[in-house]
Amino acid sequence: MKNKSLRFHIALWFFSIIGILLLTIWIFQLLLITPYYEQRSKSNLKKEGNNYYNEYIIDNSKYDEIMMDALMENMHITICELKENEFGEMHFEVMKSEMMPNRFMFEFNEREIIKELSSSKTIYTDDRSDMYLYIKNIDDTNNYFIVSTRITPINATKMIIQEQLIIITLFAIVIGITATFIASKSISNPLSILTEQASMLGKGDYNIDFNAKGYKEVSDLSNTLNKAEIEIKTSDEYRRSLTANVSHDLKTPLTIIKSYAEMIKDLYKDNEAKRNDALDVIINETDRLADLVSDVLMLSKLESGVLKLDISEINLSNLLSQCLLSFDVMQEKDGYIINTDIDNDIVVDADEKKMNAVFYNLIGNAINYSGNDKTIYVSLKKENDYAIFNVKNYGNPIDIDKQEKIWDEYYRDENSHKRNTVGTGLGLSICKSVFELHDLDYGVVSNDIDGTIFYFKIKIKNCD
Repeated sequence: MKNKSLRFHIALWFFSIIGILLLTIWIFQLLLITPYYEQRSKSNLKKEGNNYYNEYIIDNSKYDEIMMDALMENMHITICELKENEFGEMHFEVMKSEMMPNRFMFEFNEREIIKELSSSKTIYTDDRSDMYLYIKNIDDTNNYFIVSTRITPINATKMIIQEQLIIITLFAIVIGITATFIASKSISNPLSILTEQASMLGKGDYNIDFNAKGYKEVSDLSNTLNKAEIEIKTSDEYRRSLTANVSHDLKTPLTIIKSYAEMIKDLYKDNEAKRNDALDVIINETDRLADLVSDVLMLSKLESGVLKLDISEINLSNLLSQCLLSFDVMQEKDGYIINTDIDNDIVVDADEKKMNAVFYNLIGNAINYSGNDKTIYVSLKKENDYAIFNVKNYGNPIDIDKQEKIWDEYYRDENSHKRNTVGTGLGLSICKSVFELHDLDYGVVSNDIDGTIFYFKIKIKNCD
């Protein structure tokens, strides 16, 4: 079943609420008004009857005064004696009353009332005459204090209420339809606008200003969508940049491989030394391609959460020392100088393979941007409960506003694409993902005086 619109659901809720309210009013006014009126009359008779009875018991000489007070409330007070007549039947004989005795007797069904007399019951009803009686024994004698009142029929009142309810119902329906239309429009329109704009965003239009107004939740949603737009735009730019840079880095070694392969075929058939040199170049470029593919896969798995940490107890000092051996060839052939300061036996809980990748990428990045100095400084020092790793060079400093961006894939401080001496251009992004998986403090500090320092801090094991 197709989902209904928000406007439909708002209208349905409004009409349901109005319908429930009108139904409740009709039930109370037409079906429950008579029982409510009768119960209210009984309660009032009992309350007033008790008051008059207590006043009479305290001072029966005030009967006339009490009687007049009762008449003001449309009640009649009668003092009767319960006696047996000549036929052996019990009846009330009036002792005091403002009414004629015979009139009082014929006002209600005396025999039925006498049958129901009880010490615990004080209110009696007589359907024949619509009369309610308050009857209470006086001092355990045969004398009874009786307060009577007649219930006024309310049929005419109910008819008037019914006519008014019809008018109110019609008026409420008209008001409900109008209010529903206005409310549903004011609530759904901003959301419809945001939905349309979000659809445009999904098609790649990143110049949308989500500014729908109306109520707080819509404003909050607009702000969230504006932030999402910026994030999506940035992500898309990174994706395009990553595609362009990876394509460039794939194309360059492939071109070199093809060129050297053709040279071997056409020029170096009989020259073994040059043929071997060309084959070395092909092997190196093939290795570079393999590294690039591995880094892309690793970064993809890290960012998607597929690659999980394999935490174990590792000697970080030994791991760093082993990693530095990978750069010995560069020191010998290319003249790079790596100065080290490593504290012994720093043990941590971490993923050994991923921490090795961090060391390799940070040191390789420092070599790539060491400048003409070709000198880098690597340190791993204990500081309280933590181990601090630093790698520093004195190449061109990184501007402060660009220091956050360098952790992004293929970000360059320069507009031109520089081919790395070490690595694939994804190293810092891989480091960032590993740091965040380990929940480590990391960053970069760069200026003209101190050079550029990449660092991270990790808790030493058994230092709680």
